[in-house]
Amino acid sequence: MTAPRKNNREFHLIEKLFAPHADAKTAGHLRDDAASYTPTPGHDLVISTDMLVSGVHFPAHAAADVVAARLVGSNISDLAAKSAKPVGCLLNLAIGAPWDEAFLTDFAAHLGTLLAAYEMPLWGGDTVQSQQASVSLSVYGELPSGTMITRAGAQIGDDVYVTGVIGDGFLGLQHALAGTKGDSLAAYHAPRPPLLFGQKLRGLAHSCLDISDGLAADLDHLCTASLKAMRVTLADIPLSPEGQAYADGPETLADLLSGGDDYQLAFTAAPDDSAQLAELAAANDVRLSKIGTVQPPVEGDYRAEFVDRLGQIITLHRRGYQHF
Repeated sequence: MTAPRKNNREFHLIEKLFAPHADAKTAGHLRDDAASYTPTPGHDLVISTDMLVSGVHFPAHAAADVVAARLVGSNISDLAAKSAKPVGCLLNLAIGAPWDEAFLTDFAAHLGTLLAAYEMPLWGGDTVQSQQASVSLSVYGELPSGTMITRAGAQIGDDVYVTGVIGDGFLGLQHALAGTKGDSLAAYHAPRPPLLFGQKLRGLAHSCLDISDGLAADLDHLCTASLKAMRVTLADIPLSPEGQAYADGPETLADLLSGGDDYQLAFTAAPDDSAQLAELAAANDVRLSKIGTVQPPVEGDYRAEFVDRLGQIITLHRRGYQHF
């Protein structure tokens, strides 16, 4: 979001809409072409980025506040999964139809509110014209050196946990596409990752990620990174009342487990820490559910298997969202 020659449209948008949300010390009110940040002594810098494309990651007709909330929520969830505290971000905008100046004004206002709430000032970025609208955010966080939680630390015998409810992101998207109303619509329009709870998982969670591609696929990611397997009980997976009403059979339940866009956390931790985790969840107003255990892989099959109440394996033909 660097400012080029004076008085052109890009400079106008930056100065009017985005500079008010910038960090003066780090980003120089967006009047330079780079930002400078010195990490807190004894801390590591955690970096992540996500891109959202119109018509792919949100409906082409989505309102500006929805685009802003989904952009920030999807990126904050990555920092939550690493147990990091946000310190700044970079914004890249590819402006295409129907994003006019009125849309961008509304987008910038909602973006600024969210950045302030997360204490994550804007450091810069870039703005271009494009045939297809898209937006990306690169987020930067800090945490004490050596304490980042990765996907690769799951241990045999660990409990498997998830926060919040699963499947409301998928159900909310169906409402958004159909123009209907439902309790799950808010989960899709404005995801709220458990950021503070994620920061409390340092020293407790052995592995962690955010649930973005779908619970089944993301648990597989944990298994693959950790070279482990998981056994998950379907009945223990938390669903909202709307999710429970929707999941009336294996296929509809598979929709909720593979639909993605939940932006909650899935993590593993030792059974001895279950009481402490329950206390932390209650103190941070987070719904926490134990849904399974980490197991040794069989013949190199690093996946999560899902079982019913009788212990019978349920085959999920869809595991999650495929980007390609």
